[in-house]
Amino acid sequence: MRRKVLLLVVPAAVLALAAVLIALVARSGGGAGGDPGASAAALRGEAVFTEAGCAGCHTLAAASATGTAGPDLDITRPDRARIERQVRAGGRGMPAFAGRLSGEEIAAVAEYVAASTATGGSAPVAGAFRPDGTTVDGCGDDVACLEQAFGNVAFRQGPRAALTRMDEGIAEGGPIASDCHRISHSIGAGGLARFGGDVSKALAAGTATCWSGYYHGVLERAFAGVADDGLGEAARDLCAADDIRDDTFVTYQCVHGLGHGLMIRTGLDLPGALAACDGLRTDWDRSSCTGGVFMENLSSSYGTTSEWLREDDPLYPCQAVAERHKLYCYLMVTSRVLPSVGWDWAKAAGWCRRAERDWVATCFQSLGRDASGNSLRDAAKIHEHCAVAGAMEGECLYGAARDMVSNDAGGAGAQRMCSAAPGRWRARCFEGVGTVLGVLNESRAARRAACARWAPGHVAACRRGAGA
Repeated sequence: MRRKVLLLVVPAAVLALAAVLIALVARSGGGAGGDPGASAAALRGEAVFTEAGCAGCHTLAAASATGTAGPDLDITRPDRARIERQVRAGGRGMPAFAGRLSGEEIAAVAEYVAASTATGGSAPVAGAFRPDGTTVDGCGDDVACLEQAFGNVAFRQGPRAALTRMDEGIAEGGPIASDCHRISHSIGAGGLARFGGDVSKALAAGTATCWSGYYHGVLERAFAGVADDGLGEAARDLCAADDIRDDTFVTYQCVHGLGHGLMIRTGLDLPGALAACDGLRTDWDRSSCTGGVFMENLSSSYGTTSEWLREDDPLYPCQAVAERHKLYCYLMVTSRVLPSVGWDWAKAAGWCRRAERDWVATCFQSLGRDASGNSLRDAAKIHEHCAVAGAMEGECLYGAARDMVSNDAGGAGAQRMCSAAPGRWRARCFEGVGTVLGVLNESRAARRAACARWAPGHVAACRRGAGA
């Protein structure tokens, strides 16, 4: 597919809290303990789950467990084989239980969790979203409550109604504005459940508000119940429908969202998620999928910390991944760098200068993306932050322009920002505008018209970026 990549951003403030457990859990009702027909092994597994302290780290409604150290595995819903491996060997922050539990106990707890979360081919692709009675007006400043409440609106009234109400909350400021990306994830989950797991219908019903979190929320749930050995095939099929492929913007959101979903489903297994992206149909799909993978690695949707991060090297793992995967790693990397240097933009620029030689400019584009996202697209703040880039200021503004057009799904804000840029960087800034306008507009004529509208005085640079 002949497309320019659409660059999205999640504010770096959502970076993970601490090393935590990645494993086993779900919120689906009807656990083994309440089922008179449950197997003896599953009943024993319920006891093991409690006695081993699993509830302190994981959420499992069947066991009335509400631990938050690990992600809500109602979304990941691992199969029995994965559960056994994880409990036995540990990893990614989880201790190994091979020396603490017998083989029989490990098998029992795996059967219990798998049964409680309804894994297997019969599980609905709609994943784990469960509507309840929570309302937006009843949540106050409780962000977890707001996420559930907006998901409820999406499920009952439709995603557009929920997204419109969220936009109203963003305009008012407060907790909805600060948590809008996570809220929009929940709206995506509620939307997918509303449409019975039909990814195409769910994606078509969304909007790009707040860094396209709605689309991420749809795809992060779409792997629920898929066995490990079926992830590659599921990834190839999820974004293949004609009504997805006919819209370039929706296609991008779909394949980008696959990256998020693969990371969540595999417990932040970066190599495994990248391998699944590599199995997609086109180079453009494969590259766009890796964007979601690296975004989830840097800023996990569920507050977990990936093992593919290093405290002493915020550029990692960009230097360690294959050349074909470096683009999106470096386009996201300053969301890791900035908090590691206390939001000192000059120090962050110093880290970009230490990147691999061929990827220095890309790192500065990431810095621009964060300058846009963390200033809520305030042009004056963007110019202030990008000024520290020195000779790479143009690349920083290029990245900021891309983020602004992506978030707005249009060029008005970026036009104002680029028009105020220093003269020597202005054309590069408008070229960044063009790269995203090229995604938003299918035909060459539409791209040329969009550049004429949003890049006055720099139409040629915009059209160069748009491939027109």
